[in-house]
Amino acid sequence: MTALHSRVATALRDSGVRYTVRRHSDMAFPITSPGDFARALGYTPERIAKSLLVRNQDGSAYGLVICPANARIDFAHVAQALGWRRIEVASRLELTQRVGYPPAGVTPLGVRDIPVLMDSALLDNNTILVGAGAVGVEVEISPHALRCLASAHVLPLAAAARSGSRRRSGLAT
Repeated sequence: MTALHSRVATALRDSGVRYTVRRHSDMAFPITSPGDFARALGYTPERIAKSLLVRNQDGSAYGLVICPANARIDFAHVAQALGWRRIEVASRLELTQRVGYPPAGVTPLGVRDIPVLMDSALLDNNTILVGAGAVGVEVEISPHALRCLASAHVLPLAAAARSGSRRRSGLAT
């Protein structure tokens, strides 16, 4: 049985927030995508969150972006929110070195010293599912609790959420 990463388990235990562990292996059919996972749970795809480690161009600074798995991230807006000229997706090696989680298990839980940006659309749900630091395991949690636990700055990050809007805002909590 796959378990939560130890840092994730500690962060959740110490916070006292309510959460549920959801394992892909417990689902009625194989989970090969976030859409499969949403269908298996009877949820909308917007409730499944993806976590993406980004970096500035020279690799001297990193950020973690959390948004619905079916959303496209507005990279220019994320760069501006972080105060960078441009951003790039960090490599697998950088991911392992900076956050210590596998690519299919990235989570903002238990991450330190990296700013976390959270798409405001996630707050529209009662609960969302985010990685648990281990492949095939997710944590179902209130997005408001996740925001607090990850010290996340909330703003519209998805490209669709920004279409038609020229408003640019900095980090907001």
